[in-house]
Amino acid sequence: MLWPVLLDACPCDTPWAVGKRVSTPLRWIHDPELPDDLVLRETVVRSSPLRNVFGEQWANLITSGDLRAVLQGDYRTGEVTLDGCLAHDTFFEGLSDLPVTVGVVRRIRLVQYLYDRGAEDWVRRPVGPRLIDVPDTDDLPDDPPLFDAEPTPPDWEPEPGTMRLFSPEEWFRLVRDKLPEEQWQARGFLVDLEA
Repeated sequence: MLWPVLLDACPCDTPWAVGKRVSTPLRWIHDPELPDDLVLRETVVRSSPLRNVFGEQWANLITSGDLRAVLQGDYRTGEVTLDGCLAHDTFFEGLSDLPVTVGVVRRIRLVQYLYDRGAEDWVRRPVGPRLIDVPDTDDLPDDPPLFDAEPTPPDWEPEPGTMRLFSPEEWFRLVRDKLPEEQWQARGFLVDLEA
């Protein structure tokens, strides 16, 4: 079965690519902010408790065929029906005792949302995402460059005392007039995983 999996960043170990076999812990999210046609509806899974080292239940493990995922905040057991989709969670990659899902990546789409330039920050428009097919999750594109400047050489270092770090709010106020009125911004990947 093909399962939609949201990735908000590139997996830590190695990028995913179409046709690649991956092994990863996943989690179930109820409200994935995706168009209705991409959200799984009335998906029947088996649910059993996951316990911490003290024997306390902290989540459930849901299974369906070869799928394994963590479900937090819903402690029903047995056969349960869920709406939502799966997500890759970088935090879970560091937990070696979590069951993993093994599958083959069949499709990868970049998820972009349309934003308007606001007074103090970008304001997301209430329209659905734009999905663009890409070959892998190697690079989540950054915002486009603001200036037509030469790339910074790899061995460049700032002059002592001239480097200044800005908060995101300070940076936005500083460059606001150079930003476009609207912009599609990448927010992650949607992967079709066959498990």
